[in-house]
Amino acid sequence: MEDLRHTARILLQRDDVALTDLWILYWNHGGDCHPFDFDAFIHELLPVAWFDMNALASAVHELVLENTG
Repeated sequence: MEDLRHTARILLQRDDVALTDLWILYWNHGGDCHPFDFDAFIHELLPVAWFDMNALASAVHELVLENTG
């Protein structure tokens, strides 16, 4: 299974995607962590079990669709 954190970091390396953009999408999909915690999770400083992977999956999927369409 693909690690969504890796995909998120690849998206964040692009000039047109900021951490705030990804966090807002995550929040809109039901995520409830603070932006600092979100950043730490994306960079693998917090464990997966602590995090809402469904909200992250939806946010990453939406960003990928926006950037390919």
